[in-house]
Amino acid sequence: MHIPQKVRTEIVMRKSYSDWIKREASIIAYLDLTNMFHWQNKLGWKFRIEDIVEQLFSFPNIKYVKVYYGFNGNDEVNSRAFHNRIRKTGAILRSKSMKFIKKSINKNMFFQRRTMTLFDEDSQIKNKISELVDVLDKSGMVIMEPKCNFDVEMAMDMIDDTEKVTAILLFSGDSDMKEPLERLKVKGKKVSIVGVRNQVARELHEIKDIYMDFGQFYSGTKTYIKSENPAIGGTA
Repeated sequence: MHIPQKVRTEIVMRKSYSDWIKREASIIAYLDLTNMFHWQNKLGWKFRIEDIVEQLFSFPNIKYVKVYYGFNGNDEVNSRAFHNRIRKTGAILRSKSMKFIKKSINKNMFFQRRTMTLFDEDSQIKNKISELVDVLDKSGMVIMEPKCNFDVEMAMDMIDDTEKVTAILLFSGDSDMKEPLERLKVKGKKVSIVGVRNQVARELHEIKDIYMDFGQFYSGTKTYIKSENPAIGGTA
């Protein structure tokens, strides 16, 4: 049975979140989609961008939804198809070409530097890690890490949109967004940060008017991520 998005939102979304949104006269939502995709492993399920945008537009006072996501020139067909999916929702898509940075194969790929200090210099664990790094390095494997940051574009849009809104919804946990948010607060705008636990910078928590946990915000379809451990796995 199909349940209209507006009804699903009323049933699933935390009431204090919807009440806060309804109190504002005019809102724009800014979605850092790459940042949001990183939330999925923490949540244990995948979201649908179409459902997020539909949910946001179920509130008549949310005037625009702006989505920021790069274009992958190494996979043009799939990347273009995904961009078209976003545009069909009615959201405004901001995009640019992804850059790919060659990544060095070393211990830092697997462990943070402070973690490595926990092992004795001649411990078996440390030796095994060194052996693994050596094997990967000699294999000729090339690791290219995609890079496509939209902090500047998001900040400029927020400042340009200041006179159009009474509040914003920011779907991001990046500390670099602190400065543009401070500008909005000086101008009397309300700020909601939408994120997941331990994925939102302390600086954003300090400046927000309200924090909305994405797990209690999202009312769309969830695809659960299978775990290698059956005891904690979800249903696909």
